[in-house]
Amino acid sequence: MDLIFGLMTIAAIYLWVLFMDRFFKSCSHYGYIQFLKGTGLEIKLFQFSWTTTAFNKLLLKWGSHNTKFLNLWFNLGLCVSLVLLPASIYLLLVAFFQNFLSSASGEESIIQPVVPGINLPASEMGYYSLTLLISSVLHELGHALGAVQEDVNVINVGANVIFILPVAYVNLNSDKLFSLNPWKRLKILCAGVWHNLLIALVAYLLYTSLPSVFSPFFNFGKGVVVTEFEAKSPIFGNRGLNVGDLILKINDCEVDDENAWYKCLVALRTKKPAFCIEGDVVRDLDESVHLKHSESGIVSCCHSENKGKLCFEYLDSKDSILELPPYACLPGRPAIEASTNFCISDPHVCPKDTYCFRPILTNNTNLFKIKRVNKNDVIYIGPVSDLVRTVTVSSYVPKYSFLGTRIPDVTTKFLGYLAMFSMGLALVNILPCLFMDGQHITNTLFHIIFASHLRTTHIKIISGVVTASFTLLLVIHCVIVIWTRLN
Repeated sequence: MDLIFGLMTIAAIYLWVLFMDRFFKSCSHYGYIQFLKGTGLEIKLFQFSWTTTAFNKLLLKWGSHNTKFLNLWFNLGLCVSLVLLPASIYLLLVAFFQNFLSSASGEESIIQPVVPGINLPASEMGYYSLTLLISSVLHELGHALGAVQEDVNVINVGANVIFILPVAYVNLNSDKLFSLNPWKRLKILCAGVWHNLLIALVAYLLYTSLPSVFSPFFNFGKGVVVTEFEAKSPIFGNRGLNVGDLILKINDCEVDDENAWYKCLVALRTKKPAFCIEGDVVRDLDESVHLKHSESGIVSCCHSENKGKLCFEYLDSKDSILELPPYACLPGRPAIEASTNFCISDPHVCPKDTYCFRPILTNNTNLFKIKRVNKNDVIYIGPVSDLVRTVTVSSYVPKYSFLGTRIPDVTTKFLGYLAMFSMGLALVNILPCLFMDGQHITNTLFHIIFASHLRTTHIKIISGVVTASFTLLLVIHCVIVIWTRLN
């Protein structure tokens, strides 16, 4: 709800600014028009555009120094990008056909469109905007320096803010660019992808080094600490989780860090727990009544007035003698706290004198036994989404009580998104699709390969067909992935 309100507020601000822009222009307000010309600012519907020539001299200075190094730098970038091109095409084809097999295999698509609120947390839009800005600025810096290196004029640089997503761009002298030797032109065209690859590599190396960097102050890989709850979280409270709790385990799943926490929760969506309970405990606490079957097919063996009681199903190991009743109505918390082991996997083997019982729950509900350090286990019955959406955890466990986890958490998320976005931009930008660098890269490669065999018009037709085909393929893939996510 807060996110929707925030987006509506931003939309209202855009509409108000656009209205004032049109109003001042209709009145031919001289001061306002001169302000727009002087700053290079242009206001459109849900979009701000800005252009400037202020950085032209600086780019010319940077591109004119260390010419030998820059020449080697962009030649290396050309080679790496040409290796990435077929790899990126292969990944797109695999991802596309994976859409028709993923329902059976349950695998995630290799290439996914990033849509806040669908496959990424909408609350982290600030990270997306910042990392996208950095990635696009350094991407365009590559094109600009490569152009200066080959004596192609930089007309201007600028940025577009589309709603809340910023994207940088650079305008080059296109006539001079396309009159260059094809290999020199490729160096300029591949420079942006090359820079994105390097950003992703550097960000990933920094990301993996963070546990060592923060090791004097934080433990890493020794559980997760609860840092925050959403308002009215059902698992927060005296008998639930609290801020500062150190979690080691969810049911039989070890929780070493934040990634393990979410992997455990994903696995538990379809993995119902089962517990090894002593036979004497079952006999003493069992209050089962005649079995009842609900319309949904759920079996109940507890009286409707027995609050806090759960119906457990006895899971005997294969070829064993049924030593206890097939169903038992037991008090949930005492029975689970008295359990010695988990017996989820088949065959359901338990230690001597204990028996495997599984609580009967509705399809969307699960039972969690959360193991904490120096505190009693938390027993919670509810959907997995209660933990995913309302509990925030950190992999960094403070060694000292006065330390918070905000700095390592923010740094980790920022570097993770920077690596992901930069690598994603490199992979998508190199594809032979409309409006991507790959469109011009592929066209130039076709001219190099077929110049002595085909006419220029035929080469353009082939390049256009290839570009249109891969553009259509990418669009269909993105639509399928988003549609699957929404359903």
